Parts: sequence; C-alpha cells; structure tokens
Amino acid sequence: MISNQVIATIADGDVGLPTVQTSHEKSVRTGARAILFDDDNEVALVYETAYDHYKLPGGCVEPGETLEQALRREIAEEVGATIRSIRYIGVVESHLARYNEDCSQHYFTAKIDGEIGKSAWIDEEELRGCSIVWCKDIAQAINKVQNATSQEYVHIFERARELASLRWAEHIFRQQNSTVSSLGDVHSTL
Repeated sequence: MISNQVIATIADGDVGLPTVQTSHEKSVRTGARAILFDDDNEVALVYETAYDHYKLPGGCVEPGETLEQALRREIAEEVGATIRSIRYIGVVESHLARYNEDCSQHYFTAKIDGEIGKSAWIDEEELRGCSIVWCKDIAQAINKVQNATSQEYVHIFERARELASLRWAEHIFRQQNSTVSSLGDVHSTL
C-alpha cells in the first residue's frame, strides 16, 4: 500500500551546496528504488567504480508504469532477479536547483525471489563501471554509501536520499522487532 510517508526533503542547502539559479526548464522525475535483501538478508547496492559512488538499485518510472512495475523492471535489469515481499516505506523529495528538477524517489523493501542472474546495464552504466555489491546488513550499506567519495552534483543528492531511506528502514525494523540483533532476518518482520 502506498502512503504519503515523506522520509526526507532535500535541497541544495541541505547538502551543503549554494542554491544556484538556472535557466533550465522545470523538469519532474519519479523513481522507484529498493532496499533489496537476498536469502541471507544481505543488502544490494549499485556501485559506480568510475566515481566511487553507491546507491540503491532502481530507477525512473517510465510512462504508463506503476511504481511497482518500474521497481520490478529496474531490479530485473540491474540485479538480474525477480522480487517478492515488496513493501512501500516512503518517498524522498529532492529539488536539484542546478537543473531546476524536482525528483520523487519512492522506496520499498523487497526480497530476491529465486536465482540472481546477470545484470543488463545500459551503455552509460557500463561506462561508469556499475556493478552490484552485497552488504552484510543495513549498517554496512549505510557505511558504504556514507563513505563514498564522489562529489558529482547528482551523487551528493543521491547519497543524501539513500542515507535517509536506509536509516528510515533501519528505524522501522528496530521498531517492529526490537529483539533482532544486528538487524538479522529483519525482512521477515515486515
């Protein structure tokens, strides 16, 4: 069920950047991303080696797609897998002043359903050296995202939104099952 839970709202000033006025025409982008667990409750991240940048798997919603359809398509492309146990956790709203772009990234938790196949990266992702890395838990995923070094404008926003969503999920899991140590098998609590 989709709710109106806003995890975070991010603008240039929130990530330590000056707000720059632009002549770009206003654009709006909507995306769907997953905090994706495998059978060992490890968490998937997309790693861009060309920039030392981590983000959660997912991407833009194409015309005519629902959020869930977009999420399923993106996970199939990036991770090479189908998913189950999909739960919506909220949205991160961003305004990228340099591009005059409003971006709504909707976040879900999900579990891999079956085998993991091969990623089908588009050319641009191939050039950035994209690959899937697995973290032992949400805490390790937070650490990797937080300690990545890319200072690209878009990456600064992506890092802020991914950290907000991972911390929000960690908070939800702790609330739902305070007896789980190190967030082991957290997805079973959803």
